[in-house]
Amino acid sequence: MNTKERLTIQAVSRRCGVNPVTLRAWERRYGLIRPARTERGHRRYNEADVARIRSILAWLDRGLPISQVRAVLERGEAPGAVTGPWHQAMEEARVALDDLNVRRLEQLFRRLTGDYPLEQVVNGWCEPLRSHLQMPGRIAARALFDSFLRQKLSGPLLAAAPSRRQHGWLVMAVGDPLPAMFQAALSEVPVWTLVLPVAGAELGAWLSHSHLDGLLWVLGEHPGRRQSNRLWPERMPDSGLALWCCGPALTGELRTPEWLTRCPGGFAEVAGAMSDWSATMAAGRADHASDLVP
Repeated sequence: MNTKERLTIQAVSRRCGVNPVTLRAWERRYGLIRPARTERGHRRYNEADVARIRSILAWLDRGLPISQVRAVLERGEAPGAVTGPWHQAMEEARVALDDLNVRRLEQLFRRLTGDYPLEQVVNGWCEPLRSHLQMPGRIAARALFDSFLRQKLSGPLLAAAPSRRQHGWLVMAVGDPLPAMFQAALSEVPVWTLVLPVAGAELGAWLSHSHLDGLLWVLGEHPGRRQSNRLWPERMPDSGLALWCCGPALTGELRTPEWLTRCPGGFAEVAGAMSDWSATMAAGRADHASDLVP
């Protein structure tokens, strides 16, 4: 495979689900990958690089710290006890929150998101720490941590909004906004993110928007009957869009209308389903456009 046939860092990022910033850190800081370079210095990856990145991800999923991955790959041996970075990172965050040291929290977040894919940071650090801080006596620290996360995610989510020519999804929070923000940040398709829910009756104009592939309600909290009725009327216009709901508060006891598709599973599973739906929609649009060509 010559350099013209190799993959760009953006293509590898999409294929493996690893942020380009993280791929660069794995190369520069840890020497985990060594992509080829074009004459202009642009990185180019081959299939062996992709396979190695997936091996790295597999070890990180098992909890191996990023600093130990290179030695394990080079030895070709399984390490002994695998202890990930998350427990220590949670301890550091708790100390920073108790000291109102947001700068230290910022440094910790930057280090984790630079070394690990965002999905692992969310599942291994953000969500467990938020659960721990829900205990009595820790509510103030939870409020500070939530505020910090919302600020850190707001900028990237604005950048993730579809351009004028792109199609995308509308992701809407119900209750706690952070699960919706996590879901939007981990999505593989462009998204508009609403941290406050909109009544179903007010969605008419958006349901007919030509660049909308679907609506996703992310339940951070269980909606009461009155709110459910406002969000999801018994009937919705037949728009051909995906109308889905997911989230930690999606339980079997929650009643939802027949037109609303329930999507159990974690952030990655829902993101994959969104991507598959958008790909199907794009293929349908392409077929329709070809039919119009004389």
